[in-house]
Amino acid sequence: MVPKLLLTTKMFVSKCATNLTKKKKKKVILFEKKRLGGTCVNVGCVPKKVMWTAANVASTLRHDAPNFGFSFDNLRLDWKTLKERRDNYVKYLNRIYEKNLNDSKVSCVFSHAKFVAPNIVQSTEDGKRYTADNILIGVGGFPYRPDIPGKEYVYTSDDFFNKLDRLPKRVAVVGAGYIAVELAQVLKELGSDVSLLIRGRHPLRKF
Repeated sequence: MVPKLLLTTKMFVSKCATNLTKKKKKKVILFEKKRLGGTCVNVGCVPKKVMWTAANVASTLRHDAPNFGFSFDNLRLDWKTLKERRDNYVKYLNRIYEKNLNDSKVSCVFSHAKFVAPNIVQSTEDGKRYTADNILIGVGGFPYRPDIPGKEYVYTSDDFFNKLDRLPKRVAVVGAGYIAVELAQVLKELGSDVSLLIRGRHPLRKF
């Protein structure tokens, strides 16, 4: 059977893949270079909620617990432990996604793919070629890093979860949307000195 073929695994593409195998009885191959689950699972909602939970615990201990007689004079955060717990939870969800796709008879290829003909793609890992009647490309999006002085100090929201190996003493969060506000509050409650830089008069203008 010549398969339907899906490239990359943003969450929408994963759902398309399972629907095609379960409802349409199509053979589906799915390519993903890194981790299954897309933005939400890997560098979005899920790891953010883990960080928010840690920040909420810190806020409770720092602001609320003293009202009930508790004292935490040397309250400190082990960033490495928090990062490991967060990353392990994400990996756990990656495994669930892989199992669900396998259970749905979706074949996963952990590689980039490139077109070599109108209906043929090639794995960039082992050079194997795949032919399909239909190909869906879930391109997703990536943060743009402008070529400006000081760009080496810039961390995107993806970098916050992937590359930040210690809690910064001071940080400027650029943006007025809910993602910027959430990350600013998380960092503040965990112990950073945070400044929020916005264009308008106040944050969360569209809410």
